[in-house]
Amino acid sequence: MLKREDNELLTRVGPGTPMGELFRCFWLPALMPHELPAPDCDPVRLRLLGEDLIAFRDSDGKIGILHERCPHRRASLFYGRNEEGGVRCLYHGWKFDIEGKCVDVPNEPPGSTFNEQVKVTAYPCVEKNGIIWTYMGPEKNPPPLPELGWAHVGPERRGALRYQRDCNWLQAIEGDFDSSHLSFLHLAFDPKQQNTAHEKKAGIDYYRNIARMDKQPLLEVQDTDVGVMYGARRDAEEGKFYWRVTQFMLPFYTSVPGFGGKNRDKVWVPLDDEHTMVWETHWSSTRELSAEEQKGWNDRVGPSGFLPDTNDWLGRHCFAANAGNDFLQNRERQKNVNFSGMENVTPIQDGAMQESMGAIADRTKEHLGASDTAIVWMRRRLMKAAKDVGQNKIPPGVKTPASYHKHGDQVLLGEKDSWPEHYTAKMKQDYAPLLAR
Repeated sequence: MLKREDNELLTRVGPGTPMGELFRCFWLPALMPHELPAPDCDPVRLRLLGEDLIAFRDSDGKIGILHERCPHRRASLFYGRNEEGGVRCLYHGWKFDIEGKCVDVPNEPPGSTFNEQVKVTAYPCVEKNGIIWTYMGPEKNPPPLPELGWAHVGPERRGALRYQRDCNWLQAIEGDFDSSHLSFLHLAFDPKQQNTAHEKKAGIDYYRNIARMDKQPLLEVQDTDVGVMYGARRDAEEGKFYWRVTQFMLPFYTSVPGFGGKNRDKVWVPLDDEHTMVWETHWSSTRELSAEEQKGWNDRVGPSGFLPDTNDWLGRHCFAANAGNDFLQNRERQKNVNFSGMENVTPIQDGAMQESMGAIADRTKEHLGASDTAIVWMRRRLMKAAKDVGQNKIPPGVKTPASYHKHGDQVLLGEKDSWPEHYTAKMKQDYAPLLAR
């Protein structure tokens, strides 16, 4: 369990909080380019780290992210006119460019320079790798973007899925950094859905089946230069062990083993203390993805799909299966089809458990066991990084983008084989052709 003050430190992300200041040292995924499709298109609402913002694309196609309130009389700039190189407030016509400068105050006397004294908070933006990134930190010269795997492949080899989780970011990311729940929450009884070993004796589906059959993985955890990784060992064939390697990378990246020839990375971006946007990126270093794969994975969304997007602060990328309808759990399905009774869609099953903890989980009442070792390490790494930022220390990874040349992986090894050595060699092999491009 955690002390109450440590739980507060890890979960609060607003301006001035230790964790909020840690996040602001890094670039944040904010939007996808298609959400701002053309110059002078409609502004969109955006919430990040507890701040209400608007995003727009100006007449030159450049992207701006500004605080939502006009500094004149505090009206919302979301309703403004996006025209001629800036957003013009509807109330009195004050206009702001992508840098937050007030470039026109039409209700002031001719020759007035009053506008030069006015500015709205603006955050730098970069459109790269199919994502609009923003930097909300203190540095005048923002750090480089992290070199995650999907940053090294072209658009034909990557895709991304997004969905909102209505809970604090920490309990959401902890769910991905937890190998033992695979044997329970995501268990399917139907062999056709489970891809059992007698149906397919090799490859990813065979590995996934082992992960569900052996309910007591042995965890070996290590710190890395930019976070924490662990190998979860399970019994496999005679004389062999299945190692499932999972990565946590500061401040909010995880990577679990992929399947279907794709690698998987996730970004757990806090919208505020009680809501998280999950970016689930997938990419291949060996093949081009189909158009459907590039858009997202249908098997990660499920038959119920998404609710229609709205203009609300928290009204986009929301699953139709949600707390309001008990995540469409069916008790008959729970008896005969799968362990959860929910659709065979892991984000929905994960979301149900994570949101059921409450908006912010009370970790003072936990009882952690051996299978939670990696989560304990991750929490300690996060608390240290946040406290170091408070002492003006640069967090790991901010200045070393190559530290992110890692992804989750899985392998069968003999009893005397070293999984860290094998994993390190595999990462060098995987990234060498990408870095040579």
